[in-house]
Amino acid sequence: MGAFDPNIIYISIYKGKAMKMEELVKNRLSDNGDIRVGIDVGSTTVKLVITDINTDDVVYSKYVRHNARQIDTARTLLSEVKELLSGKNFKAAVCGSGGKPVSRALGIHYIQEVVANAAAVQRLYPDIRTAIELGGQDAKVIFFYFDDNTGRLMTSDMRMNGSCAGGTGAFIDEIATLLGVKTEEFESLAAKGTTVYDISGRCGVFAKTDIQPLLIQGADRADIALSTFHAIAKQTIGGLSQGLELKAPIIFEGGPLTFNSTLIRVFAERLGLSDKDYIVPQHAETIVAYGTAVAIDNLFDDDTYVTIDELINRIDTFDRSLIKEHKAVSKPFFADEADYKEFTQRHDKELYKLSEPHIKNGVLNVYLGIDSGSTTSKFVLIDEEEKVIDTFYANNHGDPIKVVKEGITKIYDKYADKGIKLVCRGMGTTGYGEHLLAKAFRADYHTVETVAHTTGCQKFYPDTTFVLDIGGQDMKAIWLNDGVITNIMLNEACSSGCGSFIQTFAESLGLDTISFSQEALVADNPVDLGTRCTVFMNSRVKQAQKEGATVGDISAGLSYSVVRNALYKVIKLRDPEQMGTNIVVQGGTFNNNAILRCFELLTGKNVVRPDIAGIMGAKKNSELIPLCHIIALTDCEISFELDEKHRQIKATCKTSCIGKTGVEMEAMT
Repeated sequence: MGAFDPNIIYISIYKGKAMKMEELVKNRLSDNGDIRVGIDVGSTTVKLVITDINTDDVVYSKYVRHNARQIDTARTLLSEVKELLSGKNFKAAVCGSGGKPVSRALGIHYIQEVVANAAAVQRLYPDIRTAIELGGQDAKVIFFYFDDNTGRLMTSDMRMNGSCAGGTGAFIDEIATLLGVKTEEFESLAAKGTTVYDISGRCGVFAKTDIQPLLIQGADRADIALSTFHAIAKQTIGGLSQGLELKAPIIFEGGPLTFNSTLIRVFAERLGLSDKDYIVPQHAETIVAYGTAVAIDNLFDDDTYVTIDELINRIDTFDRSLIKEHKAVSKPFFADEADYKEFTQRHDKELYKLSEPHIKNGVLNVYLGIDSGSTTSKFVLIDEEEKVIDTFYANNHGDPIKVVKEGITKIYDKYADKGIKLVCRGMGTTGYGEHLLAKAFRADYHTVETVAHTTGCQKFYPDTTFVLDIGGQDMKAIWLNDGVITNIMLNEACSSGCGSFIQTFAESLGLDTISFSQEALVADNPVDLGTRCTVFMNSRVKQAQKEGATVGDISAGLSYSVVRNALYKVIKLRDPEQMGTNIVVQGGTFNNNAILRCFELLTGKNVVRPDIAGIMGAKKNSELIPLCHIIALTDCEISFELDEKHRQIKATCKTSCIGKTGVEMEAMT
C-alpha cells in the first residue's frame, strides 16, 4: 500500500474507488435522512466519515493530525464537507480519547470508542473474533463471539492500555526520531531489516536505552526499526491481551497498522497467522469513525438531526474556556523572596567540600567507587581516611565503559600534571552496569545499588529513616530502622517521573535541564500535567502551550508530576509520616531545585539533599573494598565487537598493568 496522501479525500473506503472533491459533488448524496457522520478524535489525529446507512457505503472520509488542536481540526474538516452536506439533515456523533470536548462544542452525542469499533466490525466483518487497534497513544484489543441466540456478533471482552503509551504510534514516532528518519519513512526502513534485537516495548525511554548501545556498536538502523515493530507486537500480544487468546480471524485497525505493513507481517509471524487468518480493511485508520456513524441509531432513540451550518456555527460560538485542560496546581513555589532565601540557605549547608588529598612521596593512594547508571556514570575517589577527594559525573551516551575509562584517564592525567601519581588500592562497582564494569575494569567488589545508596547515605546521615533516589530511568525508595533496611520499592516498566523524563522535555523546548529548572522556580501558575508517561505528557504540554502556559509554568508542572509519580505511583504513599523524620533524597534528579522544592511542598517535610546526591551510590562502593593489589588506572585497554547473531557485545580487555595477562569477557547488552 502506498503512503497516505492527506490532500486526497477518499471515497467509499470499503467498496468504491477514491475520488477528489469535485468528483464527489457530482455524485452528491440524494436521500435526506439516511446520512450519518462519525468523527473520531484520537490522541494525535482526527478522522471524519460520512456514510449512507442503507448501503454501508462510506461516501467520504479524511484522516489528519490535529497537533493538539482538536476542536480547530474538527472545524476544518466540517468546513471541507460544507458543500457536500449543504441543505441536508443528518445525524452525527463523536468518539475517541479526545472526543468529549469536540462533542460538547458541537452539541452532539459522544460514543465510547470501543463501542464504535465493535459496531463497525459487527456490521462489516461478522466473522471476526479479535480486533487489534493501535492508535497514536492508545492500543486496544477487542474479543468477539457469535451469539447463536441473537444471530449477531457480540463483544466478549476488551483490553486497553492505561497510563503507558508503549507499543503505540507515538512509540514509533520516538524511535524514528532517535534513528533520524521521518515517521513516514519508518516502514520502508523496517522492511529492509533482517536481524531482530530485544528492545523494550513497554516504555519509549527504556527502548532508547536498549537502542543506543546497538547504534554505537554499529547495528543497522533497518534492523532496529524491524526490532521496534517486534517490540510493539510483543507488548500487544503479551502485555495488552493479558493472557487472553487472540483467536483468528483477526482484524488490524488504526493508523500504525494501516501505514506499516511490516508491522502487520510481524504480528502474523508472532501469532502464527496465515493470510486467510487476518483482515486489513482498506483505510483501516478511519474504521472507528465509521463505527461511530453506524452506531448512532442503535444507541440513541432520539431523532436529533443537524445541518452542517448548525455544526459550524456551534463550534464557532462555543466558549472554549469551559474545557481548558490545564490549571494551576498550587501557589508558586515560594511565597516571597524571604521564602526562597530560607530554602537556598538551608540546603547550602549541605554543600560537601572535597578533602585535601594526603600525598606521600608524590604518591596518592585512593579507592575508586563506580556507579554505572541507566543514563549516567559516576565515580568517586576517596583516600585512606574515607574522605572524598575527587568525583566524576557524565552522560553514558550508550557506552558506559568508554565514558568511565575516559573519566578515569582524565582524572589520572589531572594529578599527573601536578606531579602526583594516583595509585588505586581498590575498586568497586554498582548500578545498571555493575557486572559489566566490574568485569571490564576487573573490580575487586560489586554490589546492588540499593545497598550502595543506603551505606553511602548512612556514612553522612546515620539517623536516616527514609531514602528516595531518583535517577535517569529508575527510582528507589528505601525505609530504614536503626540502620537496617525494612522495605524497598522501585519503579518497574515505566520511567515516568525520572531524570530522563525532565531532560526530554527540556530538550524539546530548546533548554538544558539547569535552565529549565530555573524557570520553574519563578513560575506563577504551575500547570497540572498529570503523572502519566512521557508520550502522554507530550500532548498535555502542547495543549498547555497553546493555552498560554509559559515555559516556567510547564517546567513547574513537570516537577510536580515527577514528585507525585514517585510519592503516589511508586511509593504509594498515604501518609508522609510513613517516611519518618529523617529523610534523605539522592540521585542526579534531585540536583534540580524545582524537584526538591516540590517534594518538600507535597510532603510538608524539610529533607536533606547531599551536595553529592548524584554520586552517593559510588561513594559507598569505594568505602568497603579491602586493600588489594595496585591497579594502574590508565593501562586498561578495551575493545568491542558486536555479535549480531547472538545479540551480544563482546568486550575484550587487554591490560599490561603489573604484568597481568589479558582477559576476555562477554556481556549481554
